[in-house]
Amino acid sequence: MPFCPQCKTEYKEDVLTCSECQVDLLPGLVPAQVPEAVDWYVVQSVPNEVAGHILKSVLEDEGIHVYLRTHEMPALGGIKGNVGKSECGDILVPGFSVQRARECLKAYFDSLKED
Repeated sequence: MPFCPQCKTEYKEDVLTCSECQVDLLPGLVPAQVPEAVDWYVVQSVPNEVAGHILKSVLEDEGIHVYLRTHEMPALGGIKGNVGKSECGDILVPGFSVQRARECLKAYFDSLKED
C-alpha cells in the first residue's frame, strides 16, 4: 500500500497524493520506526561515499535501518576527521539488526563475485 513519507498515513493503491500533506506517496509499507534509545554498531567500513550509499540501499531494501557515518568534516571542505583511517566512513545499524545486516552484506558481496 502506498504511504505518505511525512505523516506515514497509508492509502489505497489508486491514491497518488497525501490529502493531508499534499506530497506524493511512496510505494510499499510504512517503514518501522527505530526506537530512540538504540545502540548503533559498525557492520562495514566504506572506502568512499558512493560505496556507502550502495551498501546503505542494499540494507534498506531488506528493511534494515541504516546510518551512514562519514569520517569527513564538512565544515572544513571534506578534510578527514580521522586521518589515521583510509576509509571514508562506516555503515551502522541498530544492535538488533547486526547479524541480519552482516548476512545481507555477505550475500551482496558474494553475488558480486559470481558475476
